[in-house]
Amino acid sequence: MKTLNLLLIILLLSLSYAKAQDTITGKVLDEAGIAIPFATLKLSSANDNTPALVKLTDQNGVFKLQYNAHQNPSLTVSYLGYISLVKMLSTAQSKLSDTLRLTLKSQENNLAEVSITARKALITQKIDRLVLNISNNSLSTGKSSLEILSLAPGVFVNNGAISINGNGGTRVMVNGKILALNGDDLTNYLNNLRADDIESIEVIAHPPAEYEAQGTGGMLNIILKKQNAAGINGSINAGYTQGRYAGTNEGIRLNFKEDKTVFFINYTFNKLKSYEDSEINRQYVNQPYQFAETANYINNNTGHRINTGLIYDLSKTQFIGLDYVGSFNKKTATSQSVATVAYPNNEQDIRNIGTFPVDMKTNYHNIGLNYNITIDKSGSGFQLLADYTSNELRKNSAAYSTFYNDNDLLLSDTAFRNTTPSNATIYTADARYLKVFGKNSSLTFGAKGVSSVIKNSATFEGLEDGEWENNPEQAYRYDYKEKILAGYFNYTGKILNTDVKLGMRGEYTTTSGNLVTSNMLTESTNFNLFPSFFLKHGLNKDGDNYLSLYYGRRISRPSYNNLNPYESYLNNYAVSRGNPYLKPSFSNVYEIGFTLQGKYSFKAGYQNDKDLVSQLIKIDEQNPLLAIYTHENFGNNKNLSLSVNVPVSITEWWESNTNVEIRHQKINAPDLSISKGMVTLQMNHDFKLSPKTSLNLNAFYLSSLIGGNFLAKNLVSLNIGAQYRLLNNKLLLKTTISDPFYTYKIKGTTVYKDYSSNLSQSRQTRTFNVSMTYNFDLGKAFKSKILQKSSEEEGKRL
Repeated sequence: MKTLNLLLIILLLSLSYAKAQDTITGKVLDEAGIAIPFATLKLSSANDNTPALVKLTDQNGVFKLQYNAHQNPSLTVSYLGYISLVKMLSTAQSKLSDTLRLTLKSQENNLAEVSITARKALITQKIDRLVLNISNNSLSTGKSSLEILSLAPGVFVNNGAISINGNGGTRVMVNGKILALNGDDLTNYLNNLRADDIESIEVIAHPPAEYEAQGTGGMLNIILKKQNAAGINGSINAGYTQGRYAGTNEGIRLNFKEDKTVFFINYTFNKLKSYEDSEINRQYVNQPYQFAETANYINNNTGHRINTGLIYDLSKTQFIGLDYVGSFNKKTATSQSVATVAYPNNEQDIRNIGTFPVDMKTNYHNIGLNYNITIDKSGSGFQLLADYTSNELRKNSAAYSTFYNDNDLLLSDTAFRNTTPSNATIYTADARYLKVFGKNSSLTFGAKGVSSVIKNSATFEGLEDGEWENNPEQAYRYDYKEKILAGYFNYTGKILNTDVKLGMRGEYTTTSGNLVTSNMLTESTNFNLFPSFFLKHGLNKDGDNYLSLYYGRRISRPSYNNLNPYESYLNNYAVSRGNPYLKPSFSNVYEIGFTLQGKYSFKAGYQNDKDLVSQLIKIDEQNPLLAIYTHENFGNNKNLSLSVNVPVSITEWWESNTNVEIRHQKINAPDLSISKGMVTLQMNHDFKLSPKTSLNLNAFYLSSLIGGNFLAKNLVSLNIGAQYRLLNNKLLLKTTISDPFYTYKIKGTTVYKDYSSNLSQSRQTRTFNVSMTYNFDLGKAFKSKILQKSSEEEGKRL
């Protein structure tokens, strides 16, 4: 509670400082009265050495600034191709009710090149997504992309599982390409992708029709940094992390452009050692014993990631691109545990000491073809995407256990090991046509095909008289095939001051799962429609006050891993088990919002999930000491939420963004009923100490969380970062202290019938991180293209 009080005090101080400032609202126009989007605003003070505040106008040319009139500030407005305008500000101007209109005049002789550097707002809001700009945020220091995702409002990451606004099953894209990965595979990939390589993160809580209907938890699109110079350009970076254990990360990014050809190659390497300590206590109502276990995990991760490709301009209006992404991860983990089964009569007590080593290798390959052509000056065009994705996973695990009585006399020992290789092959193709009608309307329609083949197998061995013997009764082979054919259209337009985005998607899906070793076959065929629409209605002349409305229908298909019926032993008292009988879950989502001055947003949402798929922790009916981790169709889930996002310019050098969400979630299932209210608070503060130095602070509070039948208690985290630029901004130094008070610890309770379990878990969240990035370029400026993928939607299900 002390930490929460500190966060609330910071918030109140932020608001009180904001009230003490003079405020001016304005709009930047050209000589014809047309708004100039993203013009550069520089606010400087003549009375002191306070660094200049640099901002950009929004897409409608509108801005709002807070300033101190007693400092005699001046406002400089500039835009490429126009003569800069300087305006002195006073207190009287802050009291004007009308918007200040600033007109820029065209330059008669433009310079060949003009370079303008400005800080983007940390968070920007679009009609169907929220954008988190992190390229100049020191909090990214030493972090992986998985760790940095939690900075985005409404996004929560726990042990590799990602959710948006409390809804799990979130899918992850990189440059518009869905990663065909799930579970450990997705975690390994995102750990390899470093935050220093990221420009921004798009939070798409409600994806429009051009995206596959899969995923009730929305989507996250990670936009990577682009290089903008001809000849040879790029960057090199190195980072160091120190927690209980140390880690490093290095990378190099190269681009080469000559005439019509662009070649690029990026490589990153990271090596990290971390820990995880946990304590579990189980209580039984109808059993004569209780159970307690402590476990200590040591994890070692080594990862390589490479992205290379070639883009060729066939003409001024069309280009073709070919690229390759490879991610290679090796993870070794060793768990040491002590488990006790305690009876009323201590003579029956059993103590188990176990060692459980695991090693896992993942090889991910993606080859993509991208063809784009623009057919008219308005931007109409055709796009063809085709991808081949392969993912190979080989996992080896073992268990070595000894059992003792209450007098520490050896009763027995066991040893076994298993190997569970998995191979996935996915082909995707997506063709879409965009027709632009004038300035405010367009129509997109297209088709997509997906073919997935997943092959899983396992072998088990036990140690008998010093020899490893194969156990064919536990071996299995499971093959899964899935085909999806989809067609869609999306209309974007403006009617009576209302922005409209309407879409419809139809998907025909066939699946088959074959447990070859047991001759068990499951098949299904279905067709479903998924409508979606966004409405944005302006309430004032400038359109920065508006109402928004959303409805969409989504589907959440089980991940490939969860369908695999294998049983993996976590230790002597816990197993992980797949479920080939899982059905898809369908969701209907409604949201209404109000945005003030283009940035203060207030939203109310309701989501109803049918046949919700979630992890269930239950006990084995024959052996109550054995906990089973599996996924099932729970029943129905209802989620009601209210959220507020408040960005505030406290001073010329201090900006903050606060996101508060209040949510009530209710789950109704045959063996389970949960109803819970939750509060989430996220705050980001950005301090511009000088033109070269900045400081960032991020705070997070979550009152509780429901994950299947696990109820987590409050979580609190704080991160502090700083960055400094040298050598004409080519060298960037960053440092971060993560979770300095060590408050990010997971505690909660699992409930199931007459059984409950308490969990307490801590990880290597308190770390010191430092990194260095050096950018270099040789040649004239050019704008590199981002190659999209047709495999956008398959990313998280491997």
